[in-house]
Amino acid sequence: MSRIMRTVCLLLALSLLLGGCGKGKKTVNRVTEPDNTPTAQEADKAELEVLIEEAESKDVSEYLTGDYLKRAIEEAKEVAQNSSATERTVKEMTEKLEYSLDGLFKDSDFADPAEIEPEERIPDPFTYLDGNLMDGIEEWPKRSAEISAAYQHYMYGRWRDNSDEEIGYTVTPNGGNSYALAMNIKRISTGAETTVNATILMPDESIEPPEGGYPVIVGMHAGISEDVANKNGYATITIDFFSYGVASDDTQHKGAFYDLYPYGAEPEEQTGVLMAWGWGCSKVIDALEAGLGEEMKISPVNTIVTGVSRWGKAAIVCGAFEHRFKMVAPSCSGAGGVALYRYTSEGRTYDFSSKGADAAYKYGQNEPIGSLQSTGERGWFNDMFLKFSTPESLPVDQHLLCSLVADPNRYLFIIGSCIYEDWVNAPAMWYSYVAAREVYKALGIEDNIAINIHQQGHAVIAEDIEYITDYFDKHVYGKEPELNLDDLKTSVFELDRNVDHNMDGFYDWWIIPQ
Repeated sequence: MSRIMRTVCLLLALSLLLGGCGKGKKTVNRVTEPDNTPTAQEADKAELEVLIEEAESKDVSEYLTGDYLKRAIEEAKEVAQNSSATERTVKEMTEKLEYSLDGLFKDSDFADPAEIEPEERIPDPFTYLDGNLMDGIEEWPKRSAEISAAYQHYMYGRWRDNSDEEIGYTVTPNGGNSYALAMNIKRISTGAETTVNATILMPDESIEPPEGGYPVIVGMHAGISEDVANKNGYATITIDFFSYGVASDDTQHKGAFYDLYPYGAEPEEQTGVLMAWGWGCSKVIDALEAGLGEEMKISPVNTIVTGVSRWGKAAIVCGAFEHRFKMVAPSCSGAGGVALYRYTSEGRTYDFSSKGADAAYKYGQNEPIGSLQSTGERGWFNDMFLKFSTPESLPVDQHLLCSLVADPNRYLFIIGSCIYEDWVNAPAMWYSYVAAREVYKALGIEDNIAINIHQQGHAVIAEDIEYITDYFDKHVYGKEPELNLDDLKTSVFELDRNVDHNMDGFYDWWIIPQ
């Protein structure tokens, strides 16, 4: 018996109003037309209110996906308290909260890597790790929670939200449009304190901020074409010294994050450096919400996170777990970032003449999983990741990480480069985009994912920022774009002369729910 059915049966006193408890759980199909269902009555909200009470009784700190449940509870409360909420809205929220309760996972819920059967195919986003299929797309809250928990358990370590933290900040003018930002964070349960430093660059005062403040691009580091962003009316806030103050780029696990959350022997005590760098960027949103946004006229809502290379990996990890970032824009992230582990482009020749580059560019070595597990890079991940010897043994692949950004109010913008990027494997990032796009399609939000493969540059170049701001302005502010945003739905790797036909229909075996 489902949780909703059990809940309804507890409400026997309301059985006449609710129509009894003999009905099974219904599938909620995705609806695009306006919601013309009647406003919900109090009796219609009884199931939802009981579920909220059940959800609030959970100790979410025990679970890898407690943040999913916390967000669902807040959404459910808003619906329950909204006198204008329709019957359909209440029903859909009730179902979402049920799936969020079912989507609570612990480390003990996952198999040992040695017990996982290798899979050469690109994993199906719509099939649970136990092999069961999603009955409908309305189950995505549960499936995405499982994916999130799997990444924490097997790869990146534990995500830390701000529920055990207090934040303060100071802003000091540097001159011109530049300001130094110091964010002081205290872990409530232990009393440990630390500081994360960043630099704010503001648009020219002649550019009026939109209602709510300037949109802001948060960088893992400086050098993200800040001048172009500022020119286009975007503030930038970049973490100082390539985020090394947040977490050292090694296996020492030192820095601001580890001051608060020391790395330990148990899975729940382990957070890799990529996840730690992502936490550092999330502190910017904390500070904006704590008053920095109002003080500097920067929006705490219309936020973008980006980074390049290893910080590109950290940017997609950050965006997958910090749902407050409205846009996630990882650049040249490669393996451990956006690139599929299961696809190699080594030895393939590409025609990049349409981008003004070589017409016969041959790819050299791609970054293998063994490099990520080497002494120089293993600190980016948790200890569990070291147990996987081949990409095929992983229960996930990176299109699933991209799918964690899939939300009607959020956007994923993938950046790559054609030439001199053999190591980061841009074709594998393209196929990751193609695979993740199927999730966005199933959710009815295909326009919320984009990709730009520029000609050259291991960086967030001016071209990328021009596209990012134009795309963001269109989707968030409703402005008419100046660029052709259809360019962001394709890439040079889709040209006939560059297509890898071995990948034709690579997701045809997936069971995509309706």
